Amino acid sequence: MSSEAIDQLLHAIANISHVERPYLENLLTIKKLEIAKEPVDKEHLEVLSKITMWENELISLNSWTLQWAVMKITCSLQAEKDRATEGLRKANALALESEKKVQTEKDKIHDVEVTNEKYAVDYRSLQKYREDISVLLDSALTGSFQSIETLHEGIEETKKRSAEKFEKIRKLEKVKELLKKADFALLEAILELRQSSVKEHLMGEGKVYFPQTAYDCLTQAREEYPELPGFKSPTEYINEADNTGAYYSPMQKYLWDVRRRLAELILWCDSEALVQLAEETEVQIELGRKIDEYNFERRGIVKKGLN
Repeated sequence: MSSEAIDQLLHAIANISHVERPYLENLLTIKKLEIAKEPVDKEHLEVLSKITMWENELISLNSWTLQWAVMKITCSLQAEKDRATEGLRKANALALESEKKVQTEKDKIHDVEVTNEKYAVDYRSLQKYREDISVLLDSALTGSFQSIETLHEGIEETKKRSAEKFEKIRKLEKVKELLKKADFALLEAILELRQSSVKEHLMGEGKVYFPQTAYDCLTQAREEYPELPGFKSPTEYINEADNTGAYYSPMQKYLWDVRRRLAELILWCDSEALVQLAEETEVQIELGRKIDEYNFERRGIVKKGLN
C-alpha cells in the first residue's frame, strides 16, 4: 500500500468535489425540463392524430358509399368536404406550431446537457477516485475503531434512504408509463370510433366503450401505487368543436374527457417524482460527503499507525 497514493487521491478528491452539487442539480434540472416537455409532446401527437382523422374523413367523403349517395342527393356533400378540408388545414397549421414548441423544449434540455458536460467529466473522475481510495484503505486498515464504525453506519443509513427514494421514483415512473399506455389506447379508440359509427350503433345509446388495454393499465397502476388519486368519470356531455372544428359523439367525447383526467394523474406522478428526485439529489450529495469523511478518518488512523 502506498501512503503517497492515498494522499494524492485525497487531494484529487478535495480539488474536484465541488463539482458534485452542480452536476447533480443540473441532472435534476434536465429531468424537470423533460417532464415539462411531455405535455408538449402529447399535444403534438394529438394534432397528428387529428390530421389522420381529417384525412380519413376526406377519403370517406370521396368514396362511393350509401352515406355519400345520401349526402350527394341532399347537396350536403360539398359542405362536408369543405368542412373536412378546413379541419385538415387547421390541424396541419397546429402541427407546425406544436412541432416548434417541441423543438424549443428540446433546445432547453440540450443547453443544460451541454453545460453539464464539463461537470460530468470531473464527476466521473471523482467517483473513480473515491472507489480507488476505498480499495486502498480497505487493504491498509485492519481492526475495529469506533470513530470509523460510526461514520460507516452513517454511510449505510444514507444508502438505505437513497435506495428507498429510488424505489419510490421507479414505481412512479412505472405508474406513469401505464397511464400513458392507457391514454394512447383511449386515443386509438377515439380514432376507431370516429372512422366508423358501426361499433357505437351496435353498443346502443347511452353505453360506454372503454378499451380493455386502458382498463388493465389503470388497474395495474393502482395496484402498483395505491396512493394514486382516483377520479370521477365524466358525466356531462358538451357538444362543442375542438380546435380543428371537429365534433364528437357522446361516446367519443367521454373518452376525450377521461384522457384529460389521465393527464392530471400523470402531472400528479410528475409532481411526486420531482419531490423525490430533489430529495435524492441532496441525499447523493450527503452520501459523497460522508464517504469522503469516512475515508479521511481512515487515512488519519493509518498515518498514526494505530492499526
